[in-house]
Amino acid sequence: MQGIQRTQGMRDTAGYAKVRRAAAAALIGAALTAGTAGCGAGTQNKATPSASQSHSHGQTQSPGGPPGPPGPPVEQLKAFALAPGDKAGPYEATEPLLDEPMSELYEAKPEACGPLTSLGKAGHTAQAYAKTGVPGEWQAVGTDILLRSYKDGGSAAAMKALAEAGRQCAGGYTEDRALAEGKVLKVEPVKAPALGDEALAYRIVVQDVKDKGISLYKYLTVIRSGPVTLSFRSDAIDTKDFGGVPAEVVTAQWEKFAKASGAAS
Repeated sequence: MQGIQRTQGMRDTAGYAKVRRAAAAALIGAALTAGTAGCGAGTQNKATPSASQSHSHGQTQSPGGPPGPPGPPVEQLKAFALAPGDKAGPYEATEPLLDEPMSELYEAKPEACGPLTSLGKAGHTAQAYAKTGVPGEWQAVGTDILLRSYKDGGSAAAMKALAEAGRQCAGGYTEDRALAEGKVLKVEPVKAPALGDEALAYRIVVQDVKDKGISLYKYLTVIRSGPVTLSFRSDAIDTKDFGGVPAEVVTAQWEKFAKASGAAS
């Protein structure tokens, strides 16, 4: 119980207590952290990333080229996102609570690291979000899902900013979330799924705010398909490294998005 209490501070700092409060409240109040088992990209999809941990196999325009068509409006994005009750292996989608994931209200120091916290302020025009967990298992990996639309090449610019943040902030940075600051110790690229036009994935090691000797974990995967980004941020109520964004969640969300939007993998 002492270990769970220690991890509470960091998850509250990171803003995750807001989105998973209902699941954990009966057991440990609002304590939320990161991790279950394994390390690296063990549960990521099978693609092998390039040196930049991204891939490109679509026909959408690069950041330096002419802008493509604008992304879908919010009504369509909501239809593309996993809905409460949708299944992804042992995981099930639920309604997010209180706060959107990866909010642009959160900040980072230095500022260049911001995309790792909020995906950056690249001018999205619409967004929709969901979350997944395992019903009845409050220690299971939880994943926040965020779909964003862009115009005028903004989606590619967002990916470029994220890749740059991954490089510049590999040695750590500070997150400013709500009423407290959290220390990120390390950012490491991991295998990204071979989906969309490009994808990036990171393992993020954070420091517990109550015990500096404890390291906690979260994972971020972002896929770009034309003017839309699909982002996944995973963590769990534990201090162990759980290995990555669950592949079942990524696959289920991608398949729903691709079928509804006509995107190709």
